[in-house]
Amino acid sequence: MKSSLLARFGDALERHGALIAFIQWTMVLLYGLLLLVPLVSPSHDTSRVARVIFWGIGWPLIISSVMLSGRFWCGLFCPDGTLTEFASRHGKKRSIPRWIRWKGWPCTMLALTTLYGQATGFQNHFHTTLVLLGIPTVFALVTGYLYGNGKRIWCMYLCPVNGLFGMLAKQAPLHFRVDKEQWATFAGTPKRINCAPLINIRQMQSASACHACGRCSGYRNAVRLAARHPAQELLSADSHSIDNADLFLLLWCMAGICTVSLAWPESFWYRLYMETILSAGLPFDTVFPWWLAESPAALYRLFLIAAGGTLLGTVLYGMLRLAGRLANLPSWKPLALCLIPLVGWGLFSGICHISFSVWQEYGLCAIWYRTFEWCILGFASAGSLWLGMKNILPYRAPARLAALALYGLSALLLDLVWLV
Repeated sequence: MKSSLLARFGDALERHGALIAFIQWTMVLLYGLLLLVPLVSPSHDTSRVARVIFWGIGWPLIISSVMLSGRFWCGLFCPDGTLTEFASRHGKKRSIPRWIRWKGWPCTMLALTTLYGQATGFQNHFHTTLVLLGIPTVFALVTGYLYGNGKRIWCMYLCPVNGLFGMLAKQAPLHFRVDKEQWATFAGTPKRINCAPLINIRQMQSASACHACGRCSGYRNAVRLAARHPAQELLSADSHSIDNADLFLLLWCMAGICTVSLAWPESFWYRLYMETILSAGLPFDTVFPWWLAESPAALYRLFLIAAGGTLLGTVLYGMLRLAGRLANLPSWKPLALCLIPLVGWGLFSGICHISFSVWQEYGLCAIWYRTFEWCILGFASAGSLWLGMKNILPYRAPARLAALALYGLSALLLDLVWLV
């Protein structure tokens, strides 16, 4: 059976720790070469190859893999995770300070990284790619050296994509399932496991925090890699399990800032905005350091992303709250999670646009990209609308159809950001 095959794969991950370590350090070596070789190589081709691997291949695969299989990238392949865990085993091993535990870090780090990347034109210049990816690696090493004891403190709290991956993994059809009855009836001596992200495994119900490393597979005969319905976690969520910081991350940062930052190249509104800037006679000849801004236009674009993303997130928040009230839902928060498929696959589409732009340097024809984008957004929109219906229609409120229409408008608004 499919589930038994998955369980055996999870058990294989637990048994073959040495092989996993070899894969992890191979990824670290490859990552280091891609970042450092272009610095010492006189050829422009090496930096172009590195950009193709990072933005043309790597990130589209990473984003899609999290949505399709959970956070296996984090647990098995991520170089920063491997380095911070290694440094934590051999560092100061201090306790985690309160400021690191602040719940706002996932949103803050993702927003700052996104805005800085847009200001410096990360996909067009290798030196900005080096800064954008290299600085988090340095911070991961420092954090690991100072805090924890073989744990991934950086990944848990400060990694720029931790919150993003946690949200996207909620729709993954694979997860490590915990059987509470098997846990309670286990009579043997449990093995010792090192859960790097410090998860309370007995209470684990979500795939968000789990790095899917497989170390806990088979623990107390209760933990197994298994398949689930992609909507299972999204439909079972209640208001008590949804933190306000997570909602702010989803609506303001992911649906707002990140969406606008990836959608602007094809946007009619961006072209209109830049024409307005030009007609107003604002300066375009100022020279900025490469690490601060790609050009004056990049700073004007940054304002559009910040303001437009904030406006979009605010409008979505208002529409979802009103829809929840019209449908007489106990809370509007689970309704917000229904947008995760559309937000996640929309971001994947935006990353693919960067990928195609990089591949075009090698002569790839991307004329079919718009069709690909329409298919992705159509599939994701249908999924989010179905989730909204499952949340709204069971409540017999007189205005539940109006609530569903309002929720549908919020999904349509996200589609229009990508398509207009």
